[in-house]
Amino acid sequence: MSSNERKAWWEERLAEHEASGQRVTAWCEENSITPRQFYYWRRKLRTEHVEKEQPVKWLSLKYESRQLGIAGDAIAVHVGQATVEIRKGFDRELFCEIIQVLQTI
Repeated sequence: MSSNERKAWWEERLAEHEASGQRVTAWCEENSITPRQFYYWRRKLRTEHVEKEQPVKWLSLKYESRQLGIAGDAIAVHVGQATVEIRKGFDRELFCEIIQVLQTI
């Protein structure tokens, strides 16, 4: 079986599992596939799909660290004209959203 045929075969199997609504372990047992194979191919095909759909974009970041007296340490991240100051205990999810917005500007 060629590499493309193997990928197509696994894409079909993964679609069958999705349509079945079964848990992975039950579906794998029923179809004589090990869960390890199933997860390997699911991860592999998803990764390839994401890489094709969303090519990697590199963003140049500059940062500086400075003392803020009593408040503690902070890091300033510069994205283009904007500067985002991050302090201990920052909200990581919010920071990621801010960087995504700044990338589009």
